[in-house]
Amino acid sequence: MAQSESPPAATPPVDAPKAEATAADTLSMEQQRVSDRFKRCEEVLLRMAELSAGTDPRRAALLRKAVAQSKERLIGVQLETLVDLLKRDQLARAVENQTAVEKDLQALLDLLLSENRAKRLESEKARIREYLKRLSALINQQKGIQGRTAGGAEPKDLAGEQARLADRTGGLAKDIKSNEEADKPDSKGAKGPSQDQPPGQGKESPRGEGEDQPKGSGQNPPKTPDSAPPKGQGKDAPKTQGQPQPGSQPQQGAQPQQGAQPQQGADQQSAPQDNPARTRLEAAQSRMREAEKNLQEAQRDGAIQKQEEAIRELEQARSALEEILRQLREEEVQRMLTSLEARFTKMLQMQREVLGGTVRLDNVPQAERTHEHAIQAGRLSSKEAEIDLEAEKALSLLREDGTAMAFPEALAQVRQDIRQVVERLSAAKVDKITQGIEEDVIASLDEMLQALKKAIKDKEKKKPSHAMGSGGPIESPLVDSLSEIRMIRTLQMRVNLRTERYSKLLQGEQADKPELVDALRRLAERQEHIFRITRDLSLGKNR
Repeated sequence: MAQSESPPAATPPVDAPKAEATAADTLSMEQQRVSDRFKRCEEVLLRMAELSAGTDPRRAALLRKAVAQSKERLIGVQLETLVDLLKRDQLARAVENQTAVEKDLQALLDLLLSENRAKRLESEKARIREYLKRLSALINQQKGIQGRTAGGAEPKDLAGEQARLADRTGGLAKDIKSNEEADKPDSKGAKGPSQDQPPGQGKESPRGEGEDQPKGSGQNPPKTPDSAPPKGQGKDAPKTQGQPQPGSQPQQGAQPQQGAQPQQGADQQSAPQDNPARTRLEAAQSRMREAEKNLQEAQRDGAIQKQEEAIRELEQARSALEEILRQLREEEVQRMLTSLEARFTKMLQMQREVLGGTVRLDNVPQAERTHEHAIQAGRLSSKEAEIDLEAEKALSLLREDGTAMAFPEALAQVRQDIRQVVERLSAAKVDKITQGIEEDVIASLDEMLQALKKAIKDKEKKKPSHAMGSGGPIESPLVDSLSEIRMIRTLQMRVNLRTERYSKLLQGEQADKPELVDALRRLAERQEHIFRITRDLSLGKNR
């Protein structure tokens, strides 16, 4: 009986191919589930686009664009191909195709995440403004120390102040490095760490800055060439006389005897991530440390020279931050103009549809009009109310930006006309007066839309300006002054036309009909608003 039970021991080699087939089938099934989930994701995106089209057209457009990009890149087809490859156990081709589809999926994810870019832009701008505020304080303090150094103040006391200022400069450089150069999608806070925080206690950079630095005085050992540029802190910092050029970090304290050339490739790879303002701050900190050493040794002339070099580095760091702020503003303006263009296009299309419906109802003879006629007029009134909602959102964007003055006023006047159309249509008034107001709304929306398109085209063609004001860089306006003046001219022409129209309705020198009196009152308010925005624009209150 024992010998008869021995044959089953030979079964494992027979089951081995089955085990391999099971593993391949498992991979194929998992890949099939991924493919099915992606198809479901595309359906959900389209459904979300339909649901949000009325309330958030920009988001709906983004979702549709994402689905279109998915179809264009054939992501669904690629996933199904992977299923077939895994079924046939062609693992090498499957790995290659998976790498390609992973890149396409990442591109799709980046597109969907771009919806939050507006909020990230505002957060980044707030951080840069905070850096500029701290940097301006550093410049003023350094100029004060330099003035007292030249004026004959006690060098030992000045050396202590210079050391503390170098610590604060290094702290700002660390904050910029951790917030702006770290590999993360966004910072949680708009402001960096407090400038009173010791440099050695801030957030560490992912590139390992400060891991071996002693706390307290901020004296750092020299860095190797493949790491972040040395800050030149401490009394043993090398006295480099040359001024570093933008982006040329090896000059900021790199030591030639350590052999920088073998690490050149690593420096080139990390260079695109380096913030130019941070490198300037580190160079300024190095000069401050050298000035501190000169003050401790009572070398007043040498200290003044190093302090002057530190001031130049700080001012160049400020210029670099202002350039970053300008670029963020340009991106913000471009996004806002595109959003407004889409919204105005939608409002214009909706208003033309309402006008067409109003004309059709007005063509029905008065004797043939029924209750259904009033119902259809009510539907047109509801659609006009939707236009008013879109106009309110656009007006909020314009007022939040604050750099345009004539455009918000023009849109506010359009909203008054839209509301008047809503009231007249709800009362089934589809006469020539209602149609005339609707035509005015269409003309206004079309003119503003053309101005927005021109502004977008001008932004693409014109090189960005670097205008400066007393409080820093002047932010690029949403539309230029010429477009604002043209809009004011248009607003004034409309007031003039309505004045002529109302004058023909007067029987004598005084208006007696309540409806006409109310219309004249609103017209006077418009004239007052035009005067105010013209005055404010001439005074530069939009900047």
